[in-house]
Amino acid sequence: LRATPGVSAVVAHQCAFGLETSAQGGGRALARKLTRFMSSSPAVLEALSRKCQGGHAHAPLLGGTRARDAAVYPPGLCEAIARGAAEQLRRDERADWYTAAASASSVPPAGLTQTFILVLGAAAASASSPAQTSTLDIAAVRGGGEVHCDDAQGRTKDEDTELAAWTAGEVYDEITGAPLPPKLVQQARAEEIKFMLDWGVWERAPIADCWAETGKAPIGSKWVDVNKGDATKPLIRSRFVVKEIATYKSDDFFAATPPLEALRLLLSTAASTGHDIKVEVLDARKAHLHAFADRTVFVRLPPEVDEPGWCARLVRCLYGTRDAPKRWQAFLDEQLVAMGFAKGRASPCCFHHAQLGVRCIVHGDDFVLSGTAGALDEVKARMHERFLLKELGRLGNGEGELKELRVLNRIIQWTPAGLRYEADPRHAEIVVRGVAGAERALSAPGTSSKEFEAAPGEEDVLPERTASLFRSFAARANYLALDRPDISQATKELCRRMSAPKAADLRALARVARYLAGAGRVVYEYPWQICPVLRVYTDSDFAGCIATRLSTSGGAIMLGAHLLKHWASTQKRITLSSGEAELGAVVRGFSEALGLQSVARDLGVDLQPEV
Repeated sequence: LRATPGVSAVVAHQCAFGLETSAQGGGRALARKLTRFMSSSPAVLEALSRKCQGGHAHAPLLGGTRARDAAVYPPGLCEAIARGAAEQLRRDERADWYTAAASASSVPPAGLTQTFILVLGAAAASASSPAQTSTLDIAAVRGGGEVHCDDAQGRTKDEDTELAAWTAGEVYDEITGAPLPPKLVQQARAEEIKFMLDWGVWERAPIADCWAETGKAPIGSKWVDVNKGDATKPLIRSRFVVKEIATYKSDDFFAATPPLEALRLLLSTAASTGHDIKVEVLDARKAHLHAFADRTVFVRLPPEVDEPGWCARLVRCLYGTRDAPKRWQAFLDEQLVAMGFAKGRASPCCFHHAQLGVRCIVHGDDFVLSGTAGALDEVKARMHERFLLKELGRLGNGEGELKELRVLNRIIQWTPAGLRYEADPRHAEIVVRGVAGAERALSAPGTSSKEFEAAPGEEDVLPERTASLFRSFAARANYLALDRPDISQATKELCRRMSAPKAADLRALARVARYLAGAGRVVYEYPWQICPVLRVYTDSDFAGCIATRLSTSGGAIMLGAHLLKHWASTQKRITLSSGEAELGAVVRGFSEALGLQSVARDLGVDLQPEV
């Protein structure tokens, strides 16, 4: 269709037409949303060829229903299309009148203004001269079919040219939407391309080979640019990504991750076996590129090295291919086992080196290890031979060792009294800023289901936009509750009402946010201890839910004085007595204890739980 004579395309920024989306922290902000429009109407293309003039911030179309909502054209865009179509009709009407004038018709079409009649009449009156009638002759030849306004075609721009020019001049952060320095982006992309070429990530192949082997065109690709620094000291990271994630559904998209209690258990064992145990954090750079592809995948080449008729046959996995996480997991399993580690059975992300006494947890491309300094040095040297690693630091009390580290955005500290563990405080700050605002803090998050009882006249479900914001903040609070036992029950009740939130649910969310305003941080203390015992504590809230009369099971697992896990969950069935509810809580406690015992066994720790 694009190759049809008279058809052209332009690139526009929808923020110029008023496209808005929800911004982080609440409120609305413009969304740039680069969009291509194709039409055979020059007037429509002219009306749509608007670009962002700057002077405002852009919100990313990520998370929640933002991308889905942005599929609806804003009123400004609809108006531009209508105005362009009206202008094209006016132009076509004038072209038809040229044809009529060339054939000496004296009756102007209805709706044409007197000015047009006079101009065209003058043209018809002077049509006796060949030099003056050339335009009219051309119009007469084309009058039998669709009218193409060739003069206007020169004012529309080529899509590929426009996209290339935009990429070179304007690049935005994929997460925040903030503009990035073009030169730094070009440098980051050049570095990434050089690395991929040096590692032989792909082989060039004719696109005909792709069609012959797969029956499809090469998979699309794009650059993802992110500022890992800040506005004053930008640190640009560019990744070349394949757009295969959403092409079909299959289980190979998923890769295992360790349970959060595995990290706490690793820290607890480090604090329970002597002061000479260190904690080391390593990051695998360009992790997915380590693994080799085990299937035939053709992708579009980066525009910087692209050539017509050619594509890339992947030799190694690229970010964005559906099986890249799974292939990376298989690669690191093979390498760690070859180094002498035993792979866990309960969690395939937990490893133990019995000879060196080193425990390891792998979360994506992050390695967290514990052991003596000498053992960690030996393991790290072997890992450098097999992985491209970045050393993030070693936690300990020795010379050159750090007293604070971030692991999975959790803050880990080494103190003379022991270790400390704290959740990422930014989540609480976002909830407080977006929900509580300037309201005073509360002393309790509100755990009773009575908090969710709708008052008379408040039975209606919240509007979709408000409900979407409710789900977003409730989900963030629930994620924070993984490290915050004090809000586990309250956030559990919030999440039970995500499907159809009401005004009472919104007030309950505000109560949690106001509690976080006064209790923004909770720090786990892991004091030094010897030979601790694993104990499980359980309790229940009989028929606590007013709406369903379901009970709640709650509990905590302690290794000595160290909290490893906590939970608050609604029981599946209605219990007929408090004793039955307590039994359900005890069974849940045994299940959690056995699961943690299996994870501890994967890390080379033998625990005998007491419930």
